[in-house]
Amino acid sequence: MNEFLRVTPESVGLSSRDMLAMLWALERCGTEPHGLMVARHGKVALECWWAPYTRDTVHICHSFGKSYVAAAVGAACTDGLLSVEDRIVDLFRNEIDEYHITINDHLANLKVKHVLSMSNGMSVHAPSGENVVRNYLTTAVDQEPGSTFMYNTTGSCMLGEIVRRVTGKNLYEYMKGRVFDKIGLDTAHFAWMTFRNGLHAAPGVASNTENNLRLGLLYLQNGYWNNVRVIDSQWIADATKKQIDNGADGYGYQLWLHPLPGVFRFCGGHGQDCVMSRPLDLAYSIQQAASESHDTDAVNAITTRYLLGRALPETLPEDPEAFAALNAYIADRRLPNNASASTHAFSQGWDGTYQVVNGHFHIYPELRPFGDNNVYRDFYENADETVQQVSIRVLPDWVEITLDGKTELRARLDGLLIPHRTYCALPSYPWVCSGATFEQNTLIVDTWFFQTCFKTRMWFVRNGDVLQLRVRKERLHDDEPYFWYDVELKR
Repeated sequence: MNEFLRVTPESVGLSSRDMLAMLWALERCGTEPHGLMVARHGKVALECWWAPYTRDTVHICHSFGKSYVAAAVGAACTDGLLSVEDRIVDLFRNEIDEYHITINDHLANLKVKHVLSMSNGMSVHAPSGENVVRNYLTTAVDQEPGSTFMYNTTGSCMLGEIVRRVTGKNLYEYMKGRVFDKIGLDTAHFAWMTFRNGLHAAPGVASNTENNLRLGLLYLQNGYWNNVRVIDSQWIADATKKQIDNGADGYGYQLWLHPLPGVFRFCGGHGQDCVMSRPLDLAYSIQQAASESHDTDAVNAITTRYLLGRALPETLPEDPEAFAALNAYIADRRLPNNASASTHAFSQGWDGTYQVVNGHFHIYPELRPFGDNNVYRDFYENADETVQQVSIRVLPDWVEITLDGKTELRARLDGLLIPHRTYCALPSYPWVCSGATFEQNTLIVDTWFFQTCFKTRMWFVRNGDVLQLRVRKERLHDDEPYFWYDVELKR
């Protein structure tokens, strides 16, 4: 059996009162929490999801996927199929010849360990996608590998290609039997999107909160699960120590070190994290929609205060009253409802089909603008389409917005966030939740791209048969938090 043992916080040295205070603080620090699990000594002491998110929600992980790729490298090294000392020029000899690449000293010295530690020796980040091998190998290695940190997602994708070559299997195929099944990872709630060349790439992972926690616990337990070795302990030790100075706390093998000694973390964009503490034998997994870096810094400060940055006893006296209060609070967690104004006085006269006559926009789960460097476009099965037609239909309980007869948004008028399926470019994330509000001449539609970290707001301003539409899409970065589109439509 691979089910976690669920225990009271006090039984593993945590306080139910502190756990309640931590949840309260997280909800007020700027982030939008979706799921959180805390485990100590391999036992789950806290788990919470904010409806409509649930324990089964398959949630985009962004760069957390790099740590899944690294685990695959660790497994291949454990199996003797690969070494971190292997040279890239040896692993890709045929491509080196095919692309007529001149091997300089830096390229000759580039090894798997440098790719793992984001010290590829490159000053330029190559594009990824189905031509990832060519793109990476034809990018100049103009510095000594291992000397300088530069975040390199394409290098992480190359690690997946390396695993595919030495194992003869794609990442998911290899990891399912080799790692996932052994640690009880629920593959029914796990997705790994592929590039068009069939590669399961670094940013393509979606998973639930518990799966991410299980991967973290495998590392925390030095590569063992139920006393059975899954990944070599020395490889895990190397992976979780400082391999390169990144200007912060250091970087290991596709993971970040924490300011506290013995603490390391898997990190995905907008706060998809699993943080592990060796001194405390504690790990937590969180999924959320957090702005970088203001909200994520606030979350890290809260979890450090209540979990990581204190000496924890092995046990505390049971506190039934506090535990009951904690459970009652958890049972009531949901994202705030969408604010609803009057739905009758201003809801007449909107029905109809409107053509875009000026401007352009699209709505897809990974909400980057046209022409931007959008790594997720490499996974699109549907074209990155410009919307030509918008249909609006006001029903008793919701407003139905349909884009080009394909993407349907059922924006509820009662403010409840209830997921429904819709057409999208990324078939792994087909669920959305929407809410609508009417003002005098304005229809406001908020859409949560459920399973992702993003949401969109649309303002339709009516002037006779003409609609002025403003679309705001979230980037979730402090320096430039939104993309804006301005569109004119005519009935």
